[in-house]
Amino acid sequence: MTEARLPDTEPTTDLFTRNGFEGPASLLVRQQYTPTYRKVSGSYAPRRLEPWNSLTEAPDPRDLPVTILRGPRVRIEVWNRDHDTPFAVRDVHHDQLIYVLDGHARLETDFGVLDLDPLDAVLLSRSVSFRLTRVRSLQTLIVATESTLHLKPSNAAVLDPSAIDTPRPYDEPARPDGEHELIVRHGDETTSYFYEQDPVHVLQAVGAPAVQRFSMGAVRPLTVPGASSPPASLVVDPTTETMIYYLGARDTGRPPVHHNADYDEIGIYAKGPGPLGALTVPGSAVWVPKGLIHHGPDEDVPEGYIAWLIETRAHLELTEAGQRIARLAETTAFHVHPSEGAQQS
Repeated sequence: MTEARLPDTEPTTDLFTRNGFEGPASLLVRQQYTPTYRKVSGSYAPRRLEPWNSLTEAPDPRDLPVTILRGPRVRIEVWNRDHDTPFAVRDVHHDQLIYVLDGHARLETDFGVLDLDPLDAVLLSRSVSFRLTRVRSLQTLIVATESTLHLKPSNAAVLDPSAIDTPRPYDEPARPDGEHELIVRHGDETTSYFYEQDPVHVLQAVGAPAVQRFSMGAVRPLTVPGASSPPASLVVDPTTETMIYYLGARDTGRPPVHHNADYDEIGIYAKGPGPLGALTVPGSAVWVPKGLIHHGPDEDVPEGYIAWLIETRAHLELTEAGQRIARLAETTAFHVHPSEGAQQS
C-alpha cells in the first residue's frame, strides 16, 4: 500500500489554523503535497487506535477505566466490561463523556437511571456517583476533562432537544442494607468509602441536569453542498480546552489539508455501512497530535457512516496501555502507515 498523493505538477492548498475551527486561518499554496511522509523517528506521530479491543485477556469485575491517552488535564479512557460493577464510582476531578462503542447496560446515578445502547453518549458532571448494572458485553470510550463539558446551546439544527434525555426515577427500591462501596477517583489515585446503606439511590432529582444522554445516531450534520465546511459542534467547554464535533457523512467537499496548530484531534468511527477513509471497524480511531499536517478523508460517502471528533488543547501522550492498541498512521486516509506493515482496516 502506498500513500495517496497529488501530481507534482498540480499546486495544492494547505489550511493553517489557530484556535481550531473558531480562530484565524491562513492558506498556503505549495507545489508539493505535504501530508505524506516516508517514516518517523520519535514518538510524536499520528496513530491508529483500536479501543474496541479488550485491553485485558481476563477482565476483573473490579477493573476501573484504562487510560490510553493522557495530558495534564485531559484523559481518554477505555472501559470494557462483562460484569456489573460491584461498587459505585465518583470522579471528583473530571467531567466525563461516556460513549458506548458496543453492548448494553443500565447506568444508575445520583440523579436517576439511564439505559445504555450502542451510539449513546452520556455527559456526566464531576462528582456524580454512578454504577453499571445489567451489563452485556459493554465497550465504552470515555473523554475526561477537568474543564466543564456541556451540550452546545441553541443547537437544534444539529441535535433536536427532544433527542436529549435525562435520567428517569428509579423503578425499584434502594439496595438492602449491607456493605456498599463507593470508589472516589481523584487524579491517579482512588479512595474507597464503605456505607451501610446504598449511597447512590435517589427518590427524586430536580434542577439543572448533571447527567444527559443523546445518541450519535440522532445528530444531523451541517452541510454546505459541494464545499468544505467545519463539522457540527456538539459538546463545548467554556475554556475551549476540549470540544466534541459530529463527523458523519454529508454532502460536502473533502476537508482541506490541515495544520491544526492548537488542537490534538481524535476521530472515532462509530458505524457504517460506508467507510471514513480507511476506518471501517466501529470503534476504530485515529489520533493526530497538534501541528501535524493531515488531510481528512472524503465525507461525501453515499452509503453513509457515523463518526465524531474530539479536539483538545491538551498535549496528549500514549500510556503504556495505549501503546498496545496503537499503530503508526498515514495522514491522507488513516491506513496503518506502510512503514509499519500491511494495510489494515
